[in-house]
Amino acid sequence: MRVAVSMRWSIMISQARRSEAPLGQHPRHRLHAMIRTTPLLVLLAVACQSAPPQESAPAQVAVDGSAEPGASGDQGSRNAAEAGLAKLEKRASAADKGFTEARRAVRLKTAERELAELAAAATARDADEAVRAARVGLEVARADRARFDAMERPVKVGEAELSVGQAQERLRVAETDLLGILEIFEEESEARAKDEIIRRNQIAVQTAKQRVEHAQLKQAMVVEGELPARMAKLSEAVRAAEAKLAAAEAKAEQYKRRATLDVGVAKSEEADARKASSKAEKERAQLRKRLKAAKAKAEAAAAEGPSVESGSAADGEASPGAAASGDQ
Repeated sequence: MRVAVSMRWSIMISQARRSEAPLGQHPRHRLHAMIRTTPLLVLLAVACQSAPPQESAPAQVAVDGSAEPGASGDQGSRNAAEAGLAKLEKRASAADKGFTEARRAVRLKTAERELAELAAAATARDADEAVRAARVGLEVARADRARFDAMERPVKVGEAELSVGQAQERLRVAETDLLGILEIFEEESEARAKDEIIRRNQIAVQTAKQRVEHAQLKQAMVVEGELPARMAKLSEAVRAAEAKLAAAEAKAEQYKRRATLDVGVAKSEEADARKASSKAEKERAQLRKRLKAAKAKAEAAAAEGPSVESGSAADGEASPGAAASGDQ
């Protein structure tokens, strides 16, 4: 605007000079020309002083067409500040995203740790139950063997001995009867039933002897065969129960150690995730603080910019007025 007014001012002065050239020979004509051009010069000076500065232009242009040296530097500083602010905003956004991911990782590791603790508790319960069942089985096996050794075995041996004793008693009775019959029939040699009675008693004696032998054989089978086999079976059951208990205890210890290790690993991972989350939170807080300070600085610079430009514009407008007054 000031450039255009200055150009108009120059044109009008040159026209005024051309208009007064033919009349320059007479002093009165020269006086009239000056009187005619003076109001125009005053009006031009007032117009230059009242012309508003161009705020939208990136750099102020002087009357001679040269740019002001401070305008381009201020614009570069503003661009650099805006670029730094955008970079900080990008880093702050990345920090927010990283903090969100860290918090999600913490929740995940916490859930994994809780699951590991639940699994460890379930494993401990199962292992303890297996050990308890094995211990109960061992106690039952030992009780069966002790009951057999203390009760069933003596009963079986007693029964076998009793059968042998009964058979021997029958044999003794049969032999006694036979001897009595023989003594009786020694005096009666012509009795008609003598031979038959003696034969029957002899058969009874033979039968009693066979029963004794059978009872003795059965006693040997029970005492030397069945009872030792039953005792060996019960002892084997006790040994199997002991082995099962030992295996259950070893597995329980192994499972508990593994579960404890899993819980420890889960706790370590949770602690690492919490550390990472805390670090991300601190970094996010620092970036937010820096971003807030940068925004405040940019707002302050933006608030100071118009006042500085208006002051420079006022200085630029004052110079043409002064020039006009000097010309007058």
